[in-house]
Amino acid sequence: MVRDFVVSLDLDDTLVTDNRLERTVALARLDTLAAEHDTRYDRAAAEFAIDEFLSSDREHDRGTDIFIAWFYERFARAGRSAMNAAHGYRAAAIAEAANHVTAIPGARETLAELDRLTIPYAMLTNGWSPLQEAKASLIGFRGSVFVSERIGARKPAPEAFAPLREHFGVPFGRIWHVGDNPRADCGGAKRVGMTTVWFDRQSGRYPADVAAPDYVVHSQAELLALLTRERACAAPRKGALPQ
Repeated sequence: MVRDFVVSLDLDDTLVTDNRLERTVALARLDTLAAEHDTRYDRAAAEFAIDEFLSSDREHDRGTDIFIAWFYERFARAGRSAMNAAHGYRAAAIAEAANHVTAIPGARETLAELDRLTIPYAMLTNGWSPLQEAKASLIGFRGSVFVSERIGARKPAPEAFAPLREHFGVPFGRIWHVGDNPRADCGGAKRVGMTTVWFDRQSGRYPADVAAPDYVVHSQAELLALLTRERACAAPRKGALPQ
């Protein structure tokens, strides 16, 4: 039987690293606002607050503006200008993306080989738009990009994965999802019936309470070897009829 498949890829820490882009921009703008309002603030507390927000498993991304506005009001005493500053934060993050985003070693080669092998692929990432699309563009990603803020659901929610099935037009069982986050990527994708690949670049510990991934890779080279091997198994033999 021909094992045809398509690939869904996570973005952050799977294809790119953004070198703490959002944190850097938020704190830089906080410094500017604090100076404008002649305010001194607790730097350690501000860093803790932004780090907690960016690492949180929040249910949706539409709270970004609300949090950033609170952040600027709390530490810079920005008052009514806090919400405008929050909107400016988004624009600043996008403008700075090119100075922070770098491809994970081997990521560009993986994408090029997927193109050569004619394996359909797309991206599913938690985050906000259009920052995530901008980051994908910076590494030359040519597939469709699905971002949680636009979807209205974050991985690992089953609703976050639904656009992939609609986009590819295949059952979940034919979609391979690759990601670095055991809960959001592997656990969520496994729950809807996808084949899961844990991109364990940091040699982490997989949570015992999350369904085990189907495959584990530690580099883009290993991922590419896995997908190439699977593509070879999926290719019909000469003279054989596909089933």
